[in-house]
Amino acid sequence: MASEAGGPSFLARLLFVLVGIAFFGAAWVWYRKDSDPRAARLVERVSGKQHGAASAP
Repeated sequence: MASEAGGPSFLARLLFVLVGIAFFGAAWVWYRKDSDPRAARLVERVSGKQHGAASAP
């Protein structure tokens, strides 16, 4: 678990950093989806929805 000095272990810190990078990367792609066609395709592929398509009634 935690070392004698206290605080999370190296593996836990690495995991938190990687999750943070993934979160900010996803937020950046979501922000760019309207101006970057590659980002729009990635959002479409991940969400399974057509970006900018009219919603079905």
